Amino acid sequence: MSAISGFDLSGAFTIVGVILLGSLSSIFLYFIATAIYNVYFHPLSSFPGPKFWAASSIPFSLSHMRGTFAFDIKNMHDKYGEVFRMGPNQVSFINGDAWKDVYAYRSDRPHFTKDKTNYFTPLNGVESIHSAKDDAVHSRHRRLLAHAFSEKALREQESLLKTYMDLLVIQLKKQSGPVDMVRWLNYTTFDLIGDLTFGEPFGCLHDSEYHPWVAIVFQSMRASAFVVAGRQYPALASMLVKLMPKSLSQKIQDHWDLSVNRLNRRLATKTDRPDFMTYLQRQTGEKGLSPEEMHSNAPLLMIAGSETTGTALSACLYYLTSNPTVFQKLRKEFDEAIKSEEDITITNTSELSYMTNVLNETMRIYNPVPGDLPREAPKEGITVAGYWLPPYTRASLGIYAATHSERNFRDPYEFVPERWDDNNSTYANDQKSAFQPFSTGPRNCIGKNLAWAEMRLILSKLLFNFDIELLPESRNWSDQKMYVLWEKHPLMLNLKPRH
Repeated sequence: MSAISGFDLSGAFTIVGVILLGSLSSIFLYFIATAIYNVYFHPLSSFPGPKFWAASSIPFSLSHMRGTFAFDIKNMHDKYGEVFRMGPNQVSFINGDAWKDVYAYRSDRPHFTKDKTNYFTPLNGVESIHSAKDDAVHSRHRRLLAHAFSEKALREQESLLKTYMDLLVIQLKKQSGPVDMVRWLNYTTFDLIGDLTFGEPFGCLHDSEYHPWVAIVFQSMRASAFVVAGRQYPALASMLVKLMPKSLSQKIQDHWDLSVNRLNRRLATKTDRPDFMTYLQRQTGEKGLSPEEMHSNAPLLMIAGSETTGTALSACLYYLTSNPTVFQKLRKEFDEAIKSEEDITITNTSELSYMTNVLNETMRIYNPVPGDLPREAPKEGITVAGYWLPPYTRASLGIYAATHSERNFRDPYEFVPERWDDNNSTYANDQKSAFQPFSTGPRNCIGKNLAWAEMRLILSKLLFNFDIELLPESRNWSDQKMYVLWEKHPLMLNLKPRH
């Protein structure tokens, strides 16, 4: 009889089973012990919040993957107050003081840094202005990119902006019947930002359809929600991300590859046209951004300058057409000030105070970026809005929760542009400091001026050229999910030419 034939295999399987059961039991006990510690003994245990969220990051991750994160955070603040614990080592705030304490820098105290869990390095391993945790790296990127977003650059870019807005009007006048303005506004903003970033548009307006790359961008947003969820568990992150559908993970890679290829083509072109790369290429050598750093920033510039602006304008048209009295008041201000299309300039539209109120109210009630912007407390610990946070606590401001809380705004679900009038007594107690659509501090949105110019000019072009009516199928347009950004439905409108 051989040694193998004489070996009792059932005994071997029993041993393996015991080892496996023991391992699983150990893992289970570890998670139970960790959950008990997190809920009852963690330095944040005194903060209010649901115990399930305090015990582990599972609820946080599931909320992101369901597309309900902004709403879940809002509901928690309604129940627990201005601050609540939304993870084992994470707290959420909604008051204006938290904006200053978390995101602004002060010389008399240490400051927060970017949370390493939620901001990931680009695919080439080189930091961008968005991902850089190190202040010096971020400051260098911002200083160099600032030239492309300066007031001087914006004036030089104005004629290019108007080119795409004129094309939008031409194409809309060709349409018969209802139009989906979400698509048309995205066509416009993506073509414009594509031209400013890569020196050429995507052709969305010309072809009246999404360029395949633009479609990839929208699909990659849902993939990003899976990545954020998976990174809450660093030890399991790679496994959790693998659970993401292959088609979604491929979209992230496709977006990167297309950005790099098109940027390389732009960098190989000699031109003085006032696009972003013209300003960046003026800084050469060690003082400028390397090609790899430009690659890291290009995908960000494309998304940040297009999707969020198109989102804000779509929401603006929805709320205007849903509130006829507001629309009539805006129309009156506009028609009295703007007599011809030549009057539609960055300067003239910036002087339309009620339009500014309308756009501010749009961004309050329908935040272009509705989630949060997590930061990590310094090693010394720090006080935020009167609450002491231990070292390395992750803190953020729930953007949607802050702007929809009755603690901060009267009638938070009502579209009331008048609340932004300084002399309006009805809304005098609104905590306007809780509203920061472009963030605040040294890491706020570098493209703020460009975004304002785009919104004012495009809205003005539409007001001048069309009477606009919301169709019944879009009455509940704002009921949406969000995966990092909003997953928008079609916004069906009737447009009647005025001229």
